Amino acid sequence: MTPKEEYLLHTWPKQQAKGKTTYMASHALIYGLLVGFFSLMFRYGDAPVMEMVLSLEFLAKLVLFVVIGLIMANYKWKANNRKYDKLKHQSEQQPASQL
Repeated sequence: MTPKEEYLLHTWPKQQAKGKTTYMASHALIYGLLVGFFSLMFRYGDAPVMEMVLSLEFLAKLVLFVVIGLIMANYKWKANNRKYDKLKHQSEQQPASQL
């Protein structure tokens, strides 16, 4: 088992305990804020930050990127669940096959 797989096997139950909603909201919000902010920074490099953040364009981009982040987080949640279930099944079967 790779270190990445061992990490998922160890940490994913903690993520599941926090819940899908919390996982998706945090990932979507982080994605939306980062992508929205950086897209504005490249467009309006010298404008005052507060003016950019309070602009209608930033709010529209924030909503758009948060929705995209929700879709991506939902996909990642499902993918991690599948990987975790597979790894858990493999780790349960491995000791039995070694006997």
